[in-house]
Amino acid sequence: MGYWFKRLLALTLGSLSLILATFCFNWGFTALSESRQMDRLPLSPIAVLASGPYSVAGRTERESNLLTTPYSGESVIYVRYLLEEEYRDSDGDLQTRTLDSGERSTRFRLTDNTGTLRVDPTLSTGGINWAVQRSYRERQGDLIYSEWTLSEGQQTELLGRYQPSNQTLVFHNLNFNLPATITDSSLQVAGGQSLLRAALIISLAAGLVSLGIALILIGLGVHRFILYISAMTLIMIAYLWGQGLYQLEQDWQRAASLYQTRMAALGPSPTIEKRTDLLAMRLLIARGAEPWPDRLFFSQLASDYFPEPEGIDSALHQTTEARISDFPRNRFSNGWIASLASIGGAALSILLLWLGIRRIRLKRLIEHLPTAAATGLSYGLAELKGTIDLQAEPLTSKLTENLCVAYHYLEQEKRGSGKKTRWVTLEEIDHRLPFELTDESGRVWVYPEKATMHYSDTVTRHQGRRRYKESWLPPDAKLYCLGFAGLDANRSDRLALQYEDEQPFIVSTLDEQRLIQRKGAQGFLFTSVSLGLVLSAFLILLAYAGSLTPADLLLTALLIPIFLFLYTLILHYNDLVFLRNRCDKTKADILTVLQKRHDLIPRLNQVLQGYLEHEQELQAALVNLRTSNPELDDSPDQIDRLNEQVETLNRQLIARLEAYPELKANTLVAEFMEQVETTEDYLSLVRNGYNDSVELYNTQIHSFPDLLLATAFGFEEKALFRR
Repeated sequence: MGYWFKRLLALTLGSLSLILATFCFNWGFTALSESRQMDRLPLSPIAVLASGPYSVAGRTERESNLLTTPYSGESVIYVRYLLEEEYRDSDGDLQTRTLDSGERSTRFRLTDNTGTLRVDPTLSTGGINWAVQRSYRERQGDLIYSEWTLSEGQQTELLGRYQPSNQTLVFHNLNFNLPATITDSSLQVAGGQSLLRAALIISLAAGLVSLGIALILIGLGVHRFILYISAMTLIMIAYLWGQGLYQLEQDWQRAASLYQTRMAALGPSPTIEKRTDLLAMRLLIARGAEPWPDRLFFSQLASDYFPEPEGIDSALHQTTEARISDFPRNRFSNGWIASLASIGGAALSILLLWLGIRRIRLKRLIEHLPTAAATGLSYGLAELKGTIDLQAEPLTSKLTENLCVAYHYLEQEKRGSGKKTRWVTLEEIDHRLPFELTDESGRVWVYPEKATMHYSDTVTRHQGRRRYKESWLPPDAKLYCLGFAGLDANRSDRLALQYEDEQPFIVSTLDEQRLIQRKGAQGFLFTSVSLGLVLSAFLILLAYAGSLTPADLLLTALLIPIFLFLYTLILHYNDLVFLRNRCDKTKADILTVLQKRHDLIPRLNQVLQGYLEHEQELQAALVNLRTSNPELDDSPDQIDRLNEQVETLNRQLIARLEAYPELKANTLVAEFMEQVETTEDYLSLVRNGYNDSVELYNTQIHSFPDLLLATAFGFEEKALFRR
């Protein structure tokens, strides 16, 4: 897939994500509005019902013949039935399929302490939310029989439309975004399910917005982290606030229309009971308007669209207020599901955030690390660009039989069917040869074992149910390499690019700019999905608490800059830790070699005492070195002084060896002199690498905003070796 095609695809997918997000926002707010509208309706006594939507509660009674359930044979008012069969698929896994299902209802009566009304769900059985318990479940062999029923004599709560002409509660043409509901628990529980559904859909919409912005930035070729943070913050806040305010306005228009319809249905001279019921409705509407900015919308509409009913004395008003204050709000009842979903979303968000930080940090490292020349390579992390020069016979790839420096071969077989389809690896080969990387200044050995490889050539072939995939690196490829320049295990006087624990190691046929864009795109995507999951976890908790409103979306939008600010702090802190550890790692390597040489001093002293007792200067130098400890004297100045003392001792020892042939032949003396020479070669390679790392670290901790983090977390300036 071409580079420009990928960018165009990212732009297209980003635009589609934003379009789909808008659809999901509207869908989610419809579910949220359903719950809010249910919250605005009190449970009305049957005696006060007028035309329009009402919430009522009472005991069910038969009006005509009851239904007979298909499996248990019980007589009921409503039944939903399901017949399932368990079977084994082609992989032997247990699956379930539906053999039969359906639902039926009949007319019935509902009675409370004020009267009785007819209920007719038969015209819209499938359009009603029947929130009833499962009453029957039986297994017979591989068959599973289940029934959900509403029976005669059960306490039931209903939300429907009352028709005064025939004194019947029906469930079609309810309008006002109210969901027709019949439940054997409570309408608040049913409303809580709408809250959770709204939270999940709105969370998906927020995630799609975040993903869409990231994809559009990728398509535009934006990889600067500061631009990503700025765009994500501004666009997400603007989008969420825009949607939230628009949907909030629509919701309050529905509330006003619902209240005005109820007022008009009561007529010019309603009874005191009907006025009290209308007051209860207004008090519930006012309770829902307590948070800002609901309070702003309600205050603007209150006088014209939510007038209090007249003719209610203060005592009755206070009694109604007390009753409404105890009236439960809609909330999702299954707290463990909400908690599990929130914790799972937060945990996955942290994982994706960590993956995003790793990629953004690597991208920033590639951006800021200068490209080294082969002849000027310093010990430590290095970036090189050049062409492969293979000094050995090339490999021959297995599938395509191409000559190459490295190749990866994968053979897989497709097994299973349907949702259980999976690819099983039959064989995987990963061969790599060491090679020299040449540039205009010289050449450097590269040992690509354990490196992340970006191959230039890939081919995939299919044969039956098998898939063969192979990628290879041609012998003359141009490469970008990022890795640790350490001592070559084959020659101690030169550096080679190789794997080192906790250090990035990349061998890529992509140029530096493409690699930066790729890592930036990956980091943006992981971060965007992580942000979406954080918003999801927060909204689900609000749904469980029963406080999810369009205004909460505005509050949720404020989480975005907080999240991205913390993300930026974590990123900068990790940068400082990486740079500090890089300096400490190089110094630790130096101290290890110095300690190895220092461990020879006591033994060397014993050998020399018998030959050079009269050499007071030499003996004094040995004693001085024995009392010096590289682990304690670990500052660069002290290490330099200690190394100068060892070099002085070595020169004095060489000057006297000609007079003592047997001492010259001593293996310990030879080992010491060889160690001194090796250490000097090593230090000459490592010293510059350490100084480069320290200069970069010192510059970083004095730059804004890293200066603030360095001061807060104790990142102190480090000393340099003498050049």
